Amino acid sequence: MGSPYSTTSEVFAAGGEGYLKEDHTPTTLPERREEILKLRRALKPAARGVGAENAFLSGKAGQGKTAAAKAELGELESFAAAEDLELTAVHFSCEGISSSYTLACGLCERLCDTNPNGHSMQKVLDHLWRAMNEVGGTIIVVLDEIDNLGTDDKILYSLPRARDKDYVNDDVYPSIIGISNDLQWRDNLDPAAKDSLYDDSIFFAPYDANDLRDILSRRASKAFRDTNLVYEDAEGEVFTVTVDLDGDENDSLDAAFESRSVDRTACSLVGIDSAVISDDVIPMCAAYAAQDKGSARQAIKYLRKAAAIAESEDSATVEGRHVRQAKDESERELIIEGMEQLTTQGHLALAAVTILEMANEPDLRTRKVYNVYRSLTNDIDADQLAQRRMRDHLVELDMLSIIRARKSASGSVGGEAYTFELRVEPSMALDVLEAVSRFDGVDFNTMTKNWLRDQ
Repeated sequence: MGSPYSTTSEVFAAGGEGYLKEDHTPTTLPERREEILKLRRALKPAARGVGAENAFLSGKAGQGKTAAAKAELGELESFAAAEDLELTAVHFSCEGISSSYTLACGLCERLCDTNPNGHSMQKVLDHLWRAMNEVGGTIIVVLDEIDNLGTDDKILYSLPRARDKDYVNDDVYPSIIGISNDLQWRDNLDPAAKDSLYDDSIFFAPYDANDLRDILSRRASKAFRDTNLVYEDAEGEVFTVTVDLDGDENDSLDAAFESRSVDRTACSLVGIDSAVISDDVIPMCAAYAAQDKGSARQAIKYLRKAAAIAESEDSATVEGRHVRQAKDESERELIIEGMEQLTTQGHLALAAVTILEMANEPDLRTRKVYNVYRSLTNDIDADQLAQRRMRDHLVELDMLSIIRARKSASGSVGGEAYTFELRVEPSMALDVLEAVSRFDGVDFNTMTKNWLRDQ
């Protein structure tokens, strides 16, 4: 019997799968031209040796904020190297960082390979200023997921004002590019920090279906076998472009247009010509993602997963049915992740509904769910909420598409009455609940049998 693994793929080009991975950063972002021009305007002073402006990039996840920052800073770094300018760009993810202290320590380590953790905040900042003086020139700090800092904005106030306060030498120009998915986060900052931090605020609106189709087409031309981009010139003539996987994407496209003696900016991307991707695949992935979050990351995930499903079936082509299956699996994964990340009270509310569903109990009203909830809180020695507060957690589960909450005209005392049911299979909810350490020792099957016995 042969191995189920292979060094080649019927669907993916050699090395092509990497272009559908989340860590791939594209060099071409035409859908974000206006946003990049605004960012470029903030960065341009650095090319003249007087430091960049501070900027704040905001928008939902998957809108190209990080990719735009990396691409434009890459352009600036190339220019600085050619012109022999002192410029340092530090990309720093704030995931898991919740304080200015931890961030300052991390920046010290990135700039001078020394982490001053354990010293006072003031000594850590002094260490950071010395590190910046040693590096010299323009220093642009990109803080991705900056909202993780919450309201601890000491470093966000101090770093942009380091020159004004004489914390750094006259030849040092520090600035910050903040990136956040939380559109409201900066509104909660101290006014002084907010004023000093953001010279320019750039909003990345959700992609529409056409944007996502073009993004997917460019990724597909590099990810899949026998797949080329299709363009239309100003005269309406349609032609294909083959992207060189080994070279820079922009250089490859420029060369293709130059060989035809056509102006690239006057041509529009129509789609792809592919031997392995059916015509409906990319429009479906784009439409599904646009209807949900307008996220390029989500659209690319649908395409990558659909191709993997097709390959697992030994199908020579990726088809619409693979996209539908990919969407269903992705939604299932998101719901499981949502269940895993619930608070203890959320897990208790979910467990109560799950037990009743396993018992095939009809008409799951709040009182009935609450009775099971109280039994569970006693079993695991958890805080017991009032019925109304427990119901609030059930309504939150409805918002997460984990359960369905139906509201009727009135309850027994004139208030709102609800009935509840799982939107997921009880077995799926049970798998998640049994993995929660707080429920160690709880036998959900026994609880279900006991409920049936006592009715």
